[in-house]
Formats: sequence, structure tokens, C-alpha cells
Amino acid sequence: MPLDNYVKIRSITAFVDPREIDQNVEGEIAKSTNLLESLVKTLRNKDLEPWTARISFPANSVSIFNRIVNDVDINRFLISLGYTDFNPSMRNIYLDAVEKGFYISFNGLKAIEKNLAGEISRFIHKASSRNPVCATRISVGFHEEPLQTPYFPDSSSINGGVGLSFLYPRFITRNLEHGLTGAFDEFKKTVAKVVGYLEAEGSRVLVDYSLSPWMEDSIIDLLQRVGYHAGQPGFNYGLLMLNKEIWRISDKYAVGFNEVMLPYAEDNGLKKLGEAESIRAKDLLLYTATCVSGPDMLVVPEDEEKLASFIKDVYAIYTFKRRPLAARLIPTTGKPGDKIDLGRFGETTVIPY
Repeated sequence: MPLDNYVKIRSITAFVDPREIDQNVEGEIAKSTNLLESLVKTLRNKDLEPWTARISFPANSVSIFNRIVNDVDINRFLISLGYTDFNPSMRNIYLDAVEKGFYISFNGLKAIEKNLAGEISRFIHKASSRNPVCATRISVGFHEEPLQTPYFPDSSSINGGVGLSFLYPRFITRNLEHGLTGAFDEFKKTVAKVVGYLEAEGSRVLVDYSLSPWMEDSIIDLLQRVGYHAGQPGFNYGLLMLNKEIWRISDKYAVGFNEVMLPYAEDNGLKKLGEAESIRAKDLLLYTATCVSGPDMLVVPEDEEKLASFIKDVYAIYTFKRRPLAARLIPTTGKPGDKIDLGRFGETTVIPY
């Protein structure tokens, strides 16, 4: 159910305590599961229904993968295995994980340092060849430390707690009569209500204030309303305007990215641009300069060399931007203009690099 005129709880995430997981894997999983169930019940009692419930493990938790996969019901929660150093000898373990439904993010900085971009590209191609949906569960992250955020795949637990994310582009659009600043102020009031409900249950609450779309709840539509069009001059400035508002309302609860997100396969405005052949992967890479996930959920033609080079380009932008970035690409046998089925993400048009 929406909160206050079109705000929705996008996710609630239990961050597994990294101080305890090595000593008591099963116990920490049970604790996180019970906590999620309790807090979801609390929200439902307030007539609020979180869209997804999630569990995020500490970085490099693939080392205890078998114990995690045996104790977590992947059908009940979305699960992130955390920020992981890519090890070519563990390809089959990674592949098994994403096929089962687990999410994973590879350390892009270490990958570039060890010249593993090509290996990661080959792995993503292999996963996507099994099922393109598998590639939606893999990201390559660029940040010095693991990132605690409710946004998957690039999510790790650093110090426990409970994370929240919200779906609210349409809310901002419908409140533009208050001005952009006023609309974001109204959104923050709504967030404070939800935080209060969970704090009353004794939880330490963390919020990623990122503005991220879902299909008709579109960033592209919002920016068009304020006069900025994707593919046209000024679009990066429009993104910057939104980011400044996000940074302004970010407070002591803020964790994670806290920026505008442009996941191609999750925004109908972007999908329409793909269908019209008026957007390419390099365009979304350009927008990474002013939004966290420009190169996110891109459906591109199979080409291991180009995907590896694209990963290097994201690294190049990170070295100047110095804010967390994450890339997620889905290589497919289709040609630009073809459509593929991405499960819950629906049909999505392949775009050229």
C-alpha cells in the first residue's frame, strides 16, 4: 500500500551482524530472518506493505556460501552475498549462487588492479547464457570499502541494523506544486514516520535516500516535468538538481548511494528510448558522472571484449567522481532493437554499446 500519496516502501533489509556471522552462521541467519518477519508485521499493522524483504551478508561471505544457501529460504527473501573479490577458481560457486537466486557484487577496484575485467566479463556472459535473469543479480562495484545499502546487488552488511529504501519518483512529480525542494521535504516527512515505527521496535534504522524508478514510476518522466530530457543538453544538470535535493535531506540515518539511479530495464521512460533506438549504453555511462547507477541493468549484445572495456570505463569515471558506483549489464544473443524477457523486469529492448 502506498504511503502519503504515492511513496512506497521499496525494501526493508536486515543487515547480518559481521561480528557474529563467522562464529554462528545459522544463529545469525535465524536472528535476521526473525527480525525481518517481526518488522514486516509491524509495518503491516500500520497498513504498510514493503515491496521486498531482504537479507544482506557481510563482504566476501561467499566463503560460507554453502552454509548460507542451506539455511536461507531464497523464496522468502532476496539475499545479497556482499562485496566479493572475484576469484576465477570460484566461478562455479558464483554461478550456482546466482542461478539459485542469490545476489553478488564483485570488487571492481581489485578486478582492475589484478587485470580481471575480462574474466568477470566472461563470467557474466556465461551466467546470462544460462538465463539473462541471472545477470541481473551480478554487479561490479567501485568503492574502497563495502557498501551498506538496501539496494542490491551491491549490498554488504558492515555493522548490522535495518535498512530502508523507498520508491518515490511519482511522489516528487505530483508534489512539484511545492517546488522541487518542497517536494523532497514532504518526502522526508514520510520517511520519518516509517523510521519512527521501526525505532519504536528497538531497531537501528538506516536509509538509502536514492531516487530510483520502477517502470511507470519513472525518473525520466519526472525530469521531463522539470524540463530536462534524456539524450538532450541539460539532462546531466537535471540529474544534478535531483542529487542536490537528495544530499540535502540525507541525515544521520543515511547509508549507501544516496543519489539518482537510472537502471535502464527498470524505467519505462528509458525503455521507450531504447525502443526508439535513441539511447546507447555509452549514453548511460555518460550519465554516471551525475548519477550513481547510469550503467545499471543495461541489456546489450554479447561481446566479452566490449563488456570488459565498459567495466574499465566505469572504473575511469570512479577515479574522478570518487563516489560509489556499480555497473550491471545483461549480455544477450539479441541484436540492438530485439527484445528479451527479463522476468519481473518484463520485456526489454537490447541497446548498442
